Amino acid sequence: MLLLNKKWFLNSMIALALISLLIMGFIAFRRIQTERSYEQLADIKAEQEKNASDVQATDPPDTAIDATEIQYPYIANDNAKWLAINADYFGWLHISGTNIDYPYVRSHDNKDYLTLDLSGNYSDAGTLFMDYRNLGNFNDQHTVIYGHYMKNKTMFHNLTLYHKQEFYEQHPLIELSGLYDTQTYEIFSVYEISADDYAFTLAFEPSESYQNYLDELAQRSLVSTKVKLDPNQKLLTLVTCSYGVGNGRTIVHAIGQ
Repeated sequence: MLLLNKKWFLNSMIALALISLLIMGFIAFRRIQTERSYEQLADIKAEQEKNASDVQATDPPDTAIDATEIQYPYIANDNAKWLAINADYFGWLHISGTNIDYPYVRSHDNKDYLTLDLSGNYSDAGTLFMDYRNLGNFNDQHTVIYGHYMKNKTMFHNLTLYHKQEFYEQHPLIELSGLYDTQTYEIFSVYEISADDYAFTLAFEPSESYQNYLDELAQRSLVSTKVKLDPNQKLLTLVTCSYGVGNGRTIVHAIGQ
């Protein structure tokens, strides 16, 4: 009887070890798959930039009509190529000097791209996504973009570095591209808050209520800024997870044209 118990215990331990190895292998595979997906996006972007720089002024004009130009006649060529990959694509977000340089999308809700990459494949890193209530292309008084905090320092990981005054002073600007235009926003407030304790207002009437909203956001900031807040300017908010409070979120607010 004792021998049987020992055999059962050994078999159980071996089975648990095998299950643990399989789980670890699956997690590693997903992480590699996610990293490769965004490496491929970076390669595509780099190739597009290289091709654009290789075109000589003496090249004859291209009279061929691209199918993407027919479908999106007022959209820059690069955006048309991204749209051909995913019709939910809405533009590009870049913060100079950081790891944040990604496309963003908009879906019918704020859930789809938590676990989907730009190509629509499963991804732990997801994709940066605009709040589904936004119109996009700078038509909104307040635009909100969400992204994951990834331990490998990709996606919106670098937003949490804005908790430090020095980092903010070195990277105060956000460049946001839509389908037709690019705007620069200046960061004026950074703070951490529980996801249970905030809700964003996306439209304001009259302008006094918007000015009050901006002033309240500025007062929450962990870093000191000297940005002048004008109710005629538009608000951009970036959101990611952080871990200084329970169910925490790091919020970065910036003001632009």
